[in-house]
Amino acid sequence: MTTKIANNAPATGSARKSATTPQQQTQAWQGVLDSAVANMNDPEIKGSTKYLGEGRINTVKQKVQGDMEAFIQANPNATADEVKSHAESTTKKHETNAMFQKMRDDNFFGKLMNRRKELLKDMWGE
Repeated sequence: MTTKIANNAPATGSARKSATTPQQQTQAWQGVLDSAVANMNDPEIKGSTKYLGEGRINTVKQKVQGDMEAFIQANPNATADEVKSHAESTTKKHETNAMFQKMRDDNFFGKLMNRRKELLKDMWGE
């Protein structure tokens, strides 16, 4: 009989684990994403070079949403904490990638403008 109780104990633990509803899972990752977007739109950041811009922020939101929907479909029994943890890592990954793209673009356009100034100087002798 002790063996039977021991066998039932993990079943109740896994029953608690699967008690997370799809709505709770969605709320968990949506809360992480909303917090990250609020940080990206912080008024102190908006005026600085750290600001990604609305287009990049929307791209990050779309990518995180797609990844999280795929994660929830692949892991329907994930707990809210597991979903939140995965959402944090996914959000950081996409936010970092967007920051690198912005740095690359800023660097490219900076070099482009410098080259333009050089060509104008050569052309007009200024």
